[in-house]
Amino acid sequence: MLERIKSAIFAEGVIDFHEGLNVVLGDNKGSNSIGKSTLLMIVDFVFGGNTYISHNSDVVANLGHHEFEFTFKFNKTEYHFVRGTENPDAVYKSNNKYEKLDEMKVNDFTKMLKSLYKMESDQLTFRAAVSTYSRVWGKENNNVKKPLHSFAQEKFGQTIINLIKLFNKYDAIELQDKELKKLGDQKQVLNKAGNHKLIPKINKTKFNKNIKEIEHLTKEIGRLGKNAYSPSGDISEIVSDELISIRERKKELIDEREYYISRLNRTTRTIKGSAGAGFENLLEFFPNVNVEKLQNIESFHQGISSILTDELENAKKELANKIDELEKEINIVIKKQEQLLNPDEELNVFIDSLIELSSRLKSLQLENHYYRKLSGIKGDIDTKKGEIEELKEKIVKEINKTINTKLKEINDLIHEDKRTAPELNLTYSKYDYKFFDNTGTGKAYTNLIIFDLTIFTLTKIPFIIHDSFLFKNIEKEAIEEIIKFYNSMSKQVFIAIDIIDLYNKEIQKILEEKKVILLSNDKLLTTLDWRDSSKEETE
Repeated sequence: MLERIKSAIFAEGVIDFHEGLNVVLGDNKGSNSIGKSTLLMIVDFVFGGNTYISHNSDVVANLGHHEFEFTFKFNKTEYHFVRGTENPDAVYKSNNKYEKLDEMKVNDFTKMLKSLYKMESDQLTFRAAVSTYSRVWGKENNNVKKPLHSFAQEKFGQTIINLIKLFNKYDAIELQDKELKKLGDQKQVLNKAGNHKLIPKINKTKFNKNIKEIEHLTKEIGRLGKNAYSPSGDISEIVSDELISIRERKKELIDEREYYISRLNRTTRTIKGSAGAGFENLLEFFPNVNVEKLQNIESFHQGISSILTDELENAKKELANKIDELEKEINIVIKKQEQLLNPDEELNVFIDSLIELSSRLKSLQLENHYYRKLSGIKGDIDTKKGEIEELKEKIVKEINKTINTKLKEINDLIHEDKRTAPELNLTYSKYDYKFFDNTGTGKAYTNLIIFDLTIFTLTKIPFIIHDSFLFKNIEKEAIEEIIKFYNSMSKQVFIAIDIIDLYNKEIQKILEEKKVILLSNDKLLTTLDWRDSSKEETE
């Protein structure tokens, strides 16, 4: 829990906190600009928030950059830190004298707080958990119809995901999402491999056409198999995988050899075509041409040509060597093929035809295999999406029911006349917080407080902050019951409230006993009063 905050800007120097309800008490005049909201914003700041820097810039403008030294206590162990306005992205671990030791980023600091508070959800950050329920003037999270929004522009979907994580129900969804992503990655890999022609890629029309051709080829191969060369009708006796592989390799080598022969022929033609230019005939048409200059240019070109010719001759030799290597490899493959084949010419023609059909069949079967695989993955993706939607709906319904049950329970405690409780209608993509009976400002803020208390009691968020503006216009009796509820909590509740003489003696006593500071027109939070710029320091 937060135990204390110390700062040079505080008039009292140090403010100590305790378990349960912590009250920033204003005077009975309802004086404004005395520091109630500022102190709550500072509490949010020492819990890792950033709104103090942007919203309370007047404090820095009038008091200069300043630091807050603060202490948390967990299991009788104290943890000391320092965070300031000049470099708000850094938090310093310190000793009990607040001498800075190790610097850490704010994100690392809030991760540490999350661990110390033993918050369960691995996916939810500390600030995403607590910021929504830190309702201080200036944080713009006080829309009574959007209690799950930590800021006005936050997307509905994200607020609901945060709520699911807060209830520690997101693990199952994340597991399904990972499986869906894995399927998506497999689909993407197959699509890319198909686009780069690393594997066959066909459409449904080609798939159906392949089925018919596969059927035809299978029958034809079966027909050929029933002859004198294969009495049993088993094609594998004649055409083995090795034979098909040898034939395909032979075709690849022959194609490669033809490619290099073509290159060799072009190289030979290039060497023969590099003859010297004759300029004498130019004089017949251009008698004034400078033949000597042209001859000098040609001499240069011939030098270049000589170099290129040498390069071409070397390339010619390399190509010829490559062709010889391919010829040797082709001969080796042919010998392997002959070893597997009967030298009978008629049988060879028969087997060659059988190999051709088998190779075509194998190619079509491979195309359809990858089509089925991709189609299967697409089907699995659709199935998984359906499963995830069902899971999300189930989890959201469970959370929705739990929240509405608790909303009614707290509502009945606060309103003795058993007014109709507010109701949350939750889906995975949107939510609606409905009020009934009285729709005035006071009742609306009552329902916002009831919502926060519901989440506070059902989850492991470690604290809530409620500023004094929330209590304005709420019925006196309702506030008294809310104060009692706050006071029953063991987790820390930080509130600002004033004009407490409106309430009964029991409530006044609770607020007095649980106050951490009393502020008034004559007793401000800070060491300097800049409310009236006309004031002189001598006043």
